[in-house]
Amino acid sequence: MSELRTDLKAGLKGKSHAAILIAMGYRNPTPANIKRLENVLASKHLGLEGGGFDLKYSSAEFLLALSKVAGLKGQEAHHRISHLEQPLSEEWHAFKPYLWVDTNFKRTSQPIFALAACESFRHLFFPKGFWRLPLEQQLAKAGEKIREHVRETTGTLGIWGKIEAYWFVPAPGQAYVLSTEGDVIGEKHFATCKQ
Repeated sequence: MSELRTDLKAGLKGKSHAAILIAMGYRNPTPANIKRLENVLASKHLGLEGGGFDLKYSSAEFLLALSKVAGLKGQEAHHRISHLEQPLSEEWHAFKPYLWVDTNFKRTSQPIFALAACESFRHLFFPKGFWRLPLEQQLAKAGEKIREHVRETTGTLGIWGKIEAYWFVPAPGQAYVLSTEGDVIGEKHFATCKQ
């Protein structure tokens, strides 16, 4: 449990949710305000990961106001909230590695709207924080995911056809080509779009 969570729990002990919200500046707390407070107090990251917002407070502002009600000094609360926000910000901004399923597809008579609707089937994603693993571990886990995907799909991806290989993209412009057994069989470099 985080130090901030411990201090919040101690500082808010014995106070009703409505009393806490009133002290935070909500004149007439609504069920939605109470639900938000409950969610923040139950959240692993004290609501900072959810992008919560109401007409009064953003996620960080809500937590700051809550900290003040719990008796924490403004500067100390700011410091602790910033410390909690840093890994969330890193996760948000990091490139998320993914697998792209290569079927060597060539369009013949398939309607564009059907292909667009099925495009998501060609992308496989990894859990949060995966990008932090060393490349060797990422490749090993990509291989596991490929073997599982081949079992689930029996090697065919609907409209796209037979799966030929997978591209594991760990960073913009870089890909490792993996076989349907999950082994690295090549490497590709490609241009990325600049935004």
